[in-house]
Amino acid sequence: MGDVALINPAIEKIVENYPEIKLTIVTRNKFSIFFEGYNNVKIFEADFENKYKGFFGLLSLFFKLLNEYKPDKIIDLHQNLRTGILKLFFFFSGIKSFTINKGRKEKKALTRFKNKILIPLPHTVNRYLKTFEKAGFSIINSSQKQSFFKLDDNPKQLNEFFKENDLNISKNEFWIGLAPFAQHQQKMWDYENYIPLLEKIYAFDCKIKIFLFGGGKLEIEKLEYLHTLFPQTIVAAGNIELATELNLIKKLDLMICMDSGNMHLAALSGVKVLSIWGATHFYAGFGPYKQERENILEIDTNDLTCRPCSVFGNKPCFRGDLACLKRINHQMVFERFVFLLEKNKTI
Repeated sequence: MGDVALINPAIEKIVENYPEIKLTIVTRNKFSIFFEGYNNVKIFEADFENKYKGFFGLLSLFFKLLNEYKPDKIIDLHQNLRTGILKLFFFFSGIKSFTINKGRKEKKALTRFKNKILIPLPHTVNRYLKTFEKAGFSIINSSQKQSFFKLDDNPKQLNEFFKENDLNISKNEFWIGLAPFAQHQQKMWDYENYIPLLEKIYAFDCKIKIFLFGGGKLEIEKLEYLHTLFPQTIVAAGNIELATELNLIKKLDLMICMDSGNMHLAALSGVKVLSIWGATHFYAGFGPYKQERENILEIDTNDLTCRPCSVFGNKPCFRGDLACLKRINHQMVFERFVFLLEKNKTI
């Protein structure tokens, strides 16, 4: 989800510089909300689990795009087997494609066990823009926007959610998002740490309102348990759809999260993000977009030389103890939380 959401800033810049072009974004239905609101951008919602599944499904998708949208160029911002097959079909139709350079060699050097090359690699958004540049779309004018999703400020479901939870839309308290989960265990801070962390936050200021974000049955169950311990928290996970969740995130003062999709959604919504990093590293190009370095909490690579051990956090811990996460205690997170709130004058 994060990779798809990060396309938005690139689309924003392309549309700003080339208002005359027509873009069709092929993506899953659940991600279409990320690109709504652009007059010259169409969304093709591709059902890869059913209608466009497998080789013949991709062939059907190819003919659909070719005949109905008649593209002049194909821009591949994903570079996987599925997009490779689609590009081959378009090649034989005389339509040129341009593919993202994911920097796999450099990322491998960044994450290998010994002799790592610890240098910051281009951010994923910049890789997307470079791909558009290869296709002939260079960026000349560039606005300094911080929030990218084009959303209805007061949708019906959000208003209902506010009413159900006795929330004032013109809030007079600090709204904090808490998203404890990530796709892989090597990117998740121990769940048990959130109990003392929440105790400290509420002792610090009882007016703080904390919203719990996540997805899936197991994650929601864990968030509900936190809610039983801290009834003043509000569980957003499972209670609102993604569009409404984005609207809620936009109203936060701070998001506390992992290297995860929620980190990207908050950063792209112009919200300050306190992100906790384990096996991965923002040098790989997936850091929170337009956020300062001090917003990232991690064990320094000089102190833990095995970091980072993977780009996506999907490899087993070399040491077997997940020291990159275990060494981050709740006091460290709380102190960084207070620092960020005070620095941004929300306290």
